[in-house]
Amino acid sequence: MGAPFALWLAAPSKDLDIVVLNKTFPVETKASGNVKQLDYSKQRGLFWLMDHLKMRKPETGKAYGFRTDYYGNFMSGGKLVNKPLQKLDRIPDAIFISDTYGTGNSRAEGVEAAGISGLTKEEVGFIATSYAKGATVIGEYNIAGDPTSPSVSKELQSIFGVAFTGLAGKFFSDLTSTADVPNWIRATYEQQYGKKWSLSGAGIVIAGNSRIVVLQRDAGFTGSSVQLSMDEEHQGDYGAQKVDFYNWFEIVEPAEDASVIAWYKLNLTDEGQNQLKPFGLDGRFPAIVSHSAGGKRAFYLAGDFTDYRGPSKINSFIGASTLYRYFSVKSEGDLSYFYWHFYVPFMSKVLKDTKPAEKIEALGEEQRAHLPLLDGKQFSVYKNGSRQQLYVNGVDIGASIPGYDKGELPDDPAFYADWLSKIAGMNANTIRVYTLMPSAFYRALDIYNHDHPDRMLYLMQNIAVDAKPRGGNYLDADYRAAFAQQTETVIDAMHGHAEIKQADGKGTELYANDVSGYVLGYLMDPELSAENVQATDDGNAFFAFDGDYVTTGGKGTPTENALASLLEKTYAYEQTKYGMQHAAGMVGIPEIESVYQRGYKKAGEADRPTVDFDRLMPTSKAAGGIFSAYNVFPDKPAFQARDSAGKPSYREYGTYVSELITRSEHPVLISEFGLSTGRGMTEAGQGEGLASLIRLIRDSGAAGGLLYEWADEWGTGSGDFQAAAVPSMRGSLWHNTVDPAQNYGILALESQALTDYSMTLRGSGPLNSIAYAADESYFHIKAEFNRWPDFNRQQQLIYLDTVDRKKGEYMLAPDVNENWSGAEFQIRMDNKDKAELLVMPSYNASRGSYYTTVSSTGLFERMKRMESSEYVTKGGRKIEAVYTDESALTPGAFQTGGSNFYLDGKTLHVRIPWARLNFIDPSSLLVWDDDKKKGMGVASDSLSVRMTDGIVGSLILMDKKTQHVDYHFPESVTSSGYRTFSWSTWDAPDYASRTKGSYDAVKEAFTN
Repeated sequence: MGAPFALWLAAPSKDLDIVVLNKTFPVETKASGNVKQLDYSKQRGLFWLMDHLKMRKPETGKAYGFRTDYYGNFMSGGKLVNKPLQKLDRIPDAIFISDTYGTGNSRAEGVEAAGISGLTKEEVGFIATSYAKGATVIGEYNIAGDPTSPSVSKELQSIFGVAFTGLAGKFFSDLTSTADVPNWIRATYEQQYGKKWSLSGAGIVIAGNSRIVVLQRDAGFTGSSVQLSMDEEHQGDYGAQKVDFYNWFEIVEPAEDASVIAWYKLNLTDEGQNQLKPFGLDGRFPAIVSHSAGGKRAFYLAGDFTDYRGPSKINSFIGASTLYRYFSVKSEGDLSYFYWHFYVPFMSKVLKDTKPAEKIEALGEEQRAHLPLLDGKQFSVYKNGSRQQLYVNGVDIGASIPGYDKGELPDDPAFYADWLSKIAGMNANTIRVYTLMPSAFYRALDIYNHDHPDRMLYLMQNIAVDAKPRGGNYLDADYRAAFAQQTETVIDAMHGHAEIKQADGKGTELYANDVSGYVLGYLMDPELSAENVQATDDGNAFFAFDGDYVTTGGKGTPTENALASLLEKTYAYEQTKYGMQHAAGMVGIPEIESVYQRGYKKAGEADRPTVDFDRLMPTSKAAGGIFSAYNVFPDKPAFQARDSAGKPSYREYGTYVSELITRSEHPVLISEFGLSTGRGMTEAGQGEGLASLIRLIRDSGAAGGLLYEWADEWGTGSGDFQAAAVPSMRGSLWHNTVDPAQNYGILALESQALTDYSMTLRGSGPLNSIAYAADESYFHIKAEFNRWPDFNRQQQLIYLDTVDRKKGEYMLAPDVNENWSGAEFQIRMDNKDKAELLVMPSYNASRGSYYTTVSSTGLFERMKRMESSEYVTKGGRKIEAVYTDESALTPGAFQTGGSNFYLDGKTLHVRIPWARLNFIDPSSLLVWDDDKKKGMGVASDSLSVRMTDGIVGSLILMDKKTQHVDYHFPESVTSSGYRTFSWSTWDAPDYASRTKGSYDAVKEAFTN
């Protein structure tokens, strides 16, 4: 025997950085007393094999020890403590996730410490990043179910290319054994079948999701147990033999059938096949799934493979595994035959084929020189071995999505990965975020850029605080302290060195992905306003700032000196802690800028204080450089104009931006510009307009522009529509399609396409039926006709009673028949291509009137809102008043936003935005109704609201000349057609996303 030992000792070892994560160990008590210890059976077989293959720890060259060299749960002082995987500061070559159940959040010994049970989001974040950067990831049974959260399971599914069904199974040689058959299986059986567990003999149990099936031997299946074998195509690759499998297995669904490299098989009887049909199972299901693509490599073992409980065996000789395989004997219920004949040859191949992953090293001087920086009046990046100028074609990413409060975003990297892919596909090269995003966002960005080095997305990271400065004073001590703290937090997060307490105080958010190499610059955003600038200047007349990195040279106003101190913090902190700097810019608006003040404000208007960003001067130490950023939207009245064809012209906008760039000594970034589809602008018009703005900004000499914004933002508000988010926490539950603030996105976030109507009423004569539906964006009407109205002589009218059946307009028109229900709104259709929405005068919100009342005048009027009044600029240019026609309904199919009606055969489809019907929260049936402030023109946020019981509709065909009512539905208040349409309230919106028609136009403009 000496030669095999000598040969093994002489054989070269392999340095391989293998990380094992295991949280589930049986706890034993030593015979000497009550000192607890862990039973390492669930990983001992893996470590035996690693040692036999001479896998060594790269940092020491020593063998791995199964009692110490893993992450997860350890015993300390008689209690479990967790050694967190996410604290690793390197990418390992392989990660083996053995079992993460832990104790199942047991409270047997008090409140359990975080991380003991279930895979955490921080751990899966580390695993996902490592996988993306070349680590081989191996997972097995019991890592994705409870107590692991659904969001973590979802990310595991992406890594392994499987879907977890929640079903698991096992062979039991004696179904009567209380020691072998777990109590939860018996309980599930008794609950499902309503009788006591009295099964005997051998059987295979498959259970999960509160369901169970028991296949008894010879009745449901034949043979010894579940058979496990490699797929025929891979039989010769791994050397694993067909075996009977006696341990726990689970049912998973592969993303691709071709990824299955090993299968379980049951020899089912006809009865067994019938038993499995309700589960959607047959006698064959995946045992091992290999998910390999783009240099990434992952294996999912759908069974408790590593649980080897045989006696320890010597492994330090050549041929050890072959010898033990030869002498292993098949025995029902014994796991050792599987271990030597299947597990060892399979895992040997996997480990031998594992290649070193890329190593993360601290940035040296050379790498720091490759960071993005300012070069003259443009940004530059290091790419393909040289420094290249980068003109910023960017997109702003907002801080809210449907169903989430503002500032709360999903903790789902797949969500952000999809966005990043679409944004890069639009030929953008930069994204800007307004807040410190969830760590999942930065992980998604890190992985995306790693996978797409030729199409990277650089980051403009906002630094701002939620708190407003006390008294509008930017030099308030508490405000400055909060801003300084947030600056440190954000910079730490960009470098992957932040652990932040969650707002609810129940945990922390770990930022472990270093994205500092992708940061193009920091945007300091104190939300400057003329009022706050005035308050700061008036209250701090003698404040001056002269820092090591930023100075005003003793010439700045108090506000400018305050801003210089904020910029100073970014350079000083990042340089001191991380030995590097990024560019930083201050964000401003035209109203506080001198070019706008001189030429675009109203003549005679009092001068407002200005802020000159050029007075924020970098010292020689500020290697990152300073730039100026301005949010400049083209919808300001002074910028609006139309060309000879009546189309929007952005000439004045381009003139202003050019003057702004020419005047500035700093590089200038237009940090916000955009066009909303919320008020009459089509998606095609949005695309055409944005393309014009992109060209104007590029031609101005700016360092670039950030398009506002990527996705529509439910819950935001502008002007009167801000009250439409009452109560504010419900604003993100519905979509105000006519509020500009909610519809700037290139990605539409909208209600799902309507497939069914909640209420259908049978008509008569020309009308076959009329149906109603409600969703997160619109009130829907579908009218099916037996014959179309004759629009040469008839008009079609639909009346809507939206609130209070006892109030509203009761006359169909002046001196024309009475309606059965008092209506607040009238939809008038004079031909197949023209329709409009009219309102009773007292309920016309566009004129500041918000109440319904009993009326018999028959009058309905247009809704025309004045957005800005006529004025003359200080430069002498007359600015026309701007109005929005809120009555016009736009024809067109509902594939895009903005359209309100279309005809399909003899069917009319109509959808009306909720806000046009004075709903302020359709998710809870709230409408405006304030009769205490009739005609007072008060601000909408001080108005009363009420809950409606729904909407009553009626359809009329009226002769255009004589106003004779040719048809009236419903026929009377007692007919079956007189019904109130109501809908269930909702607390979670159902929405879909799609790129708007403007996407391709922006893509082309960014390219050119």
